[in-house]
Parts: sequence; C-alpha cells; structure tokens
Amino acid sequence: MQINSKMLPTQEFDGCDGGDPGSPTSPTIWIFGIEHGTYRSPATFESSQNHTDDGYTIQTQLTYPYNQKAFKLLAVINGLSIEDYRVFAEKTQPFVKGSKGYFKGNLYPYACRSVSEWTPEAELETGMTKIEYKQWCNQHHIPAIKKWVDQYQPKVFIGVGNSNRTDFSQAVFGNNVNFETHQFTVGTQTKKIFYAKVDGRRLVVIPHLSGGKNGLNSHESVRVAGKFIAEFIQ
Repeated sequence: MQINSKMLPTQEFDGCDGGDPGSPTSPTIWIFGIEHGTYRSPATFESSQNHTDDGYTIQTQLTYPYNQKAFKLLAVINGLSIEDYRVFAEKTQPFVKGSKGYFKGNLYPYACRSVSEWTPEAELETGMTKIEYKQWCNQHHIPAIKKWVDQYQPKVFIGVGNSNRTDFSQAVFGNNVNFETHQFTVGTQTKKIFYAKVDGRRLVVIPHLSGGKNGLNSHESVRVAGKFIAEFIQ
C-alpha cells in the first residue's frame, strides 16, 4: 500500500494540543499521551492545530475527562489539593494559547478513538493500515518529538501510558533507557511509575489517565503520582 504522506501532519508541534513548550532558560512541564481520543481528518487537522487554536479554552478542556485528570495531576505537582484542580486550571490556563508553564501533545499525531482502532477514513486518507501508521510514527514523528525536546528542554516530560514507555524513551532520549520503578498500592490495586534521568533530562511514565483498573483511576492514585513527580523534579 502506498503511503499518502501529504495527508499526514508534518509541521512543528503536529499532534500537540497546545501550551508553552518553554525554553532551556525557562523550561516547562510537558505531558504527552499516545494519540487523540477522537477521529479527526487531516482536512480539519490543519485548521485545528491546537497550539495556535483559540478554541482550546479551559472551559472546553474541562469537558474532557482526560484533561480533568491532567489538571488534577498538575495541581498536585504544584503542591495544591487535588480538589482545587478547577481553580488551578482557571488560574494557570494550562495548554491554552499564550499561557505559560505547560505543554501537551501526543506520540501519534493522527486522531483515533482508541489505540486499537483505525477508521476506514483514516486508512483512505493516509494510505496506511494502523500497523503501517505506527511504523511511520516510529520512523518520523517520534524522532521529531526528540528534536523538540532537544530544542526546548522541558523541565520534565510526563508520558501517559506505561505500555508505551519505550516509545516515550525514544522521544526523550533517542534510545531505550533502563527505567527505575516506583510501585504503590491504592486499595487493592498496585500501580507502577517508570522514571529516568539522563544528563539532566527527566522522563516520568505514569499509568493512563483513564478510568480503567490499570490507570490512575482515583484521586488517591493521581495524588500519589503527582507527589512523586513533584519530588522527582526538585
């Protein structure tokens, strides 16, 4: 199958939702998921690259369960109560155009409802199966993220999704590192955080911000993860 590469995002920060990438002298916190949770065609993708989109407001973000969890995590990292996440979000405006301190993106730039799905429209527009698309991302998009990390040098790169930790490692360090592990138990569920620091560059990979049993599915699990990250970046 011939790849229709013209239909794929190729610009800086494609696949990202927005915010402040920072700089070496003013580093910011980056949080990256795996891919957008809803299908969006490249035709609309170009007009909605959210790092320049005024529509990605806090009010809009607060309607997304994923962003609510991200705000809770960031609130804890900043030493606030998890219950104050809305106050934190409204005050600091994470990921909103022109805001400072936080940047949000994805390993895979093309939106799909879940990592296991791939719509007929997506295959038609990209010219790729989901397997071929992931291979394309590994060859082209993840190295692009690595270049962004090299240029902007985030304070910490938070990868969301433990099963993709090798991909996050490639995106931050350019190779597969040996992670250290922080394990904690909430109720009857045991969860793991993977982390690494190489030449001053920090990567933390946390369980998914979802309601699944393996994710950060409670206030306490988010609180533990946030406090760990806060200590890690001190």
